[in-house]
Amino acid sequence: MAARGSGGPLLCVAILLAMPALAATSGDRGECAASADKPDVGFEACSRIIGDASVSVAQRVTAFKNRGRGSFNSKNYDRAIVDYGEAIKLSPKDAWAFAHRCEAYESKGDHDAAVADCTEAIRIDPKYGWAYNNRGVAYYGLHEYDAALADHAEAIRVDSGDAWAYARRGMAWTEKGEFDQAVADLTKAVTIDPKYAFGFGQRGHALFRKRLITKKSGWEPAIADYSEAIRLDPNLLWLYSSRGVAYSNNRQYDLAVPDCSEVIKREPKNAAGYNCRGVAYEGLKDYGRAIADYDQSIGITPKNGVAYWNRDNAYLALRRVDDAIRDYDQAIAINPKDFNAFNSRGKAWVAKGDSSRAVTDFTQAIQFGPSYVEAYNNRGLSYVVLGRRAEAIADFHKAQAIDPADPTSKQQLRVLGF
Repeated sequence: MAARGSGGPLLCVAILLAMPALAATSGDRGECAASADKPDVGFEACSRIIGDASVSVAQRVTAFKNRGRGSFNSKNYDRAIVDYGEAIKLSPKDAWAFAHRCEAYESKGDHDAAVADCTEAIRIDPKYGWAYNNRGVAYYGLHEYDAALADHAEAIRVDSGDAWAYARRGMAWTEKGEFDQAVADLTKAVTIDPKYAFGFGQRGHALFRKRLITKKSGWEPAIADYSEAIRLDPNLLWLYSSRGVAYSNNRQYDLAVPDCSEVIKREPKNAAGYNCRGVAYEGLKDYGRAIADYDQSIGITPKNGVAYWNRDNAYLALRRVDDAIRDYDQAIAINPKDFNAFNSRGKAWVAKGDSSRAVTDFTQAIQFGPSYVEAYNNRGLSYVVLGRRAEAIADFHKAQAIDPADPTSKQQLRVLGF
């Protein structure tokens, strides 16, 4: 009886497997083409086209690409990668499919796979600016900023009106500490597209970093750009956290906390929101709440180097120097070219009385941020402690060359007889 009972369902399965797939309808092609904007409708339409043996290979490739795009826009990157891969199997010289699979890999944080796919897209079509831009984004993720600069420059050569290419090249310049070039590129981006919220936000970042590193100008230009970006697109949450941190640096903590809290309210698992609020609490000298927010940020995104760096500063304020050094180590492991982290770890070594190790870290900070006035001053002060007067004088002169208004280097040169 048991065998006969199990035979019924097996027979039904066999009949179902023998049935032909549903043929694509006349309206499926249009619905599939719209799947990027309407994935819930387009997915089924694309699937019917893919499963219809009577359609051409070209139609099936298009359906895979459309379905992949719909999955990508729904943030289902794994499914998108599979569909783009199927399109590539059927059409191995499809540069679009390679470039879009590159984008999906990059969205997952798989930078190496993204570089490989975009490189193939470029090999197939050497004038594919979008592929250069996506590969540049992947190189940026790998902290290979020179390679990113080269790719975005190539995209600009292909299309001089590519606002995204200028914005991304500006971001790479920012990471290299070349802030004037960053601002110039980002200004070009928002000139091409005056409603480009992302471009205004990234110019805000460049102006913020310029003020942070060179001590030139104020925080207001960055805040103004973040505010304009928020006006253009109030749904970009990272703009609120960025403006919140800028407010904190401008000692406007009463404005910072609401901006940061807005991010957390809208998206409770947003690491940047907690990091932002931690900075505000740190400014209010509420170090316990600041560290708690940094802990939340790191818990959500363990590779959040900025949150480690900020938590380090709170630890230093509490004189927990060893805890701070461990966090700076983590920040540097995440981004080995983070000149902020090297400079701050150097200050931690100073606090422990180890000027030699401090000099090593300040030197690394200068290597990765050649315009970093504070790092030159910090190394100069460490050289003074080590009795290396000539090297100290050279560092203070360099700081003055970068920023003649810098009070620290000016004072130290007077002390040293200049």
